[in-house]
Amino acid sequence: MANNDVYIKLATMNNKADSKAMLRILELAMTPEEAEFLLALPAPTEDLAAKFNMDADAIQAKIKGLAQRGLVTASRKGHRYPRDPGTLHDNILASAPDKIPAGMHKAWMDLYEGEEWWREIASALQSVGSQILRVVPVVKSVPAETKMLPVEDLENIINAHADLISVRRCCCRVGAAACDHPVEVCTQFGSRAEYDLFRSGGRKISADEAISISIEAGKAGLVPTVTNMSKMEALEFICYCDYCGCMVLNPSIRAGNVHQILASSRFLVKVDNEKCNGCTDCVPVCFFGAVEMKKIEGYSDPKAVIYPEKCVGCGTCVLRCEPDAMIMEITRPPDSIPETISGPSSIIH
Repeated sequence: MANNDVYIKLATMNNKADSKAMLRILELAMTPEEAEFLLALPAPTEDLAAKFNMDADAIQAKIKGLAQRGLVTASRKGHRYPRDPGTLHDNILASAPDKIPAGMHKAWMDLYEGEEWWREIASALQSVGSQILRVVPVVKSVPAETKMLPVEDLENIINAHADLISVRRCCCRVGAAACDHPVEVCTQFGSRAEYDLFRSGGRKISADEAISISIEAGKAGLVPTVTNMSKMEALEFICYCDYCGCMVLNPSIRAGNVHQILASSRFLVKVDNEKCNGCTDCVPVCFFGAVEMKKIEGYSDPKAVIYPEKCVGCGTCVLRCEPDAMIMEITRPPDSIPETISGPSSIIH
């Protein structure tokens, strides 16, 4: 098989057969021989051993090596090449730094910006028909006396999954290389953590370290998101998102459909005009444009104004407010968080 043919076959599986950027990604990511191996997956070890003239141990070692580079993913039928380009992106760029080929992040950005893959992502996320991710308030943004649901309390979510937690670098920020927000923050639980560790993409951490990471991410202005479900066992990860790199927030904000994709928390920020000193520190931290300084009747200085239709209830502005003029208040009932959602697992991180 000609070298270019194997890459085209894989790109076709990603619905990107005509994409020059995707072909470049595949050329950087693997050799033609590895591409042929990936085309044969999933398959029983004995079949792969016969096809490629290798013993069973060598086959397993090869699969693990490919997994460490993000080129295979686990499935019910066995390890296989990721069909969804978003999964391929996340897997490759969440690998250990020494497993990511030089130039890989630029190749992905050529697809994302140069071929406007971001538009496709925004459309695909909306087409699911459900808000697949949900914002969770950052640690210490909600008043201590407020009773939160277990699935909206970051510390509680982490402690509920304390048996196995991993943290890895944010694939989006690694790929975009566009901001200085913390990178090693993406937190995985259970089987997702186990797979992170299998492929050396992340490291095992304690619940205490995961909580510390969450606190620092909140201070840095990152927005915590989880799967939009009310069952604790369904919350298999916590992502800490931003506008400059996140491949959920960035495309959906640019396309204007963020609220069709991202469910707000049950909280809304309220401003105490008596305490607000007009410092403007809260404005730039909001990725959603929900905070603006405006003249308010009865006050000589501008005050922070919250636009409820834009606010997602993350609380990042609350942490940034030195005069404590902002407070998180519950505005939505518990049943606003659904029990289940539909949509391909590849989209739901």
